[in-house]
Amino acid sequence: MKQIPLFGSETKGLSQFLSSQRRVNCYYELIPSGEKDANVVIRGTPGYFQFTQLPSTPIKGGIVVNQTLYVVAGMSLYSVNQAGVSTLLGVMSNITNNIVALASNGLQILISTGSLGYTYTIATNTLAQITSGGYPQSTASNCFLNGFFIVNNPGTSQFYISDVYDGTTWEALQFASAEVIPDNLLAVSALHNNLILWGANHIEFWTDTGGAPFPFSQQVGTAQNYGLAAVNSIAQFNNTMCFLGENVQGQVQVMMLAGYTPHPISDNGINHIINDFAITSDAIAFGYMVDGHPMYQITFPTAQRSFLYEGTNGLWSEVQSGVADTGRHNANLCIPYNGQVYITDTSSGNLYQFDTDVYTDNGATIKREIDTRHVSQDGNRFTIGELWFDFQLGQGLQTGQGSNPQIMLQTSRDNGETFGNERWAPIGKVGQYLGPRCVFRRLGQARDFVFRIRLTDPVPFVLIRGSAVLQPSTET
Repeated sequence: MKQIPLFGSETKGLSQFLSSQRRVNCYYELIPSGEKDANVVIRGTPGYFQFTQLPSTPIKGGIVVNQTLYVVAGMSLYSVNQAGVSTLLGVMSNITNNIVALASNGLQILISTGSLGYTYTIATNTLAQITSGGYPQSTASNCFLNGFFIVNNPGTSQFYISDVYDGTTWEALQFASAEVIPDNLLAVSALHNNLILWGANHIEFWTDTGGAPFPFSQQVGTAQNYGLAAVNSIAQFNNTMCFLGENVQGQVQVMMLAGYTPHPISDNGINHIINDFAITSDAIAFGYMVDGHPMYQITFPTAQRSFLYEGTNGLWSEVQSGVADTGRHNANLCIPYNGQVYITDTSSGNLYQFDTDVYTDNGATIKREIDTRHVSQDGNRFTIGELWFDFQLGQGLQTGQGSNPQIMLQTSRDNGETFGNERWAPIGKVGQYLGPRCVFRRLGQARDFVFRIRLTDPVPFVLIRGSAVLQPSTET
């Protein structure tokens, strides 16, 4: 009898005949020591619960300044303390964008809405519209670097800077233009004392050289021929930035900056999926950390799909809310605050907290699902005598759903095209740490097997290893 491992690192994209693997709401964690004969375990992604609810809806942006969380919800600006109590700070007007940009110099918060600009002065508790003539009102991107607020001027290659530590004053001549390629400047960011100018067809890096009257100059030789494919896909990630980029061939890829150089991090399967989407420019992304795992989560709202990149091993998974075959994850924005990770959704004023010890999405079922790699034997027919999985056992709840947690199995014998009836096996009621082991038998004969396993009970999902026991069969 021969045992075959079931899990690999590929992502089903172009054809399930090539790779059938799919991971939903789970990710790989490397085990360097190989304890329990496993070099990797598969863990469930965090669930979430409601932290607070803002009086206005939806939440369009947030920033933490001096240990206070500031949130734009609807047309209003709120502060939120560590207990989740919100205070209305002021009301804005004509906010048409679903996402607004916020930056802070420690004294003020700059809010760029895509139609009007506002500053909130913390010491005086004053929210005011920017009326200074040098501020491009249509901008929805901003950042802060070395004393200056910086914004792009949409539809042009220009960017403007504020007066030093004063977001209310913008001189009409305090601007410069991206120089390498005269394309539209879509966004601005600050990273490691560099100003990043994100163009439709290229990226430039500038730095503060202290010159007068304009302090920023281009970093010669650092421009890159990748365009920004989605303005809201830029996210801080593991001391750098990730974004959805477009290469010179017109294909979109998820990229990560290594110094000044963007490197593709989306694998072939992910590339195939996202380039089949009719619209990718609406992608929205955020970065967060969970138990030392740097995560980049990107959602395509029109396509209703979400994907998760784990930075330690460079592997991708899908994430979704609900139990449909496919769907997007509810999380829209992410705001780290008070040592926790908070997220928003697209339609409510709710602020949720990610938590690895929560196994629902604010009470709704989370589907954890894995499609295994192909199990085959040189094109010959064979029998699966036994299929087994080592899960974390004994984690059932005292009552209700999850008191007797079950793993669902479906089998495909046609290269992952279709799957058969559901079969179920328990993984231990509360305190049953010695078993039962999750085992399936009498799985029949085929030339190719693909297995789908699923957990929907609100209990920890920790899959340590799994294997199929193969027995040869006489060809007929």
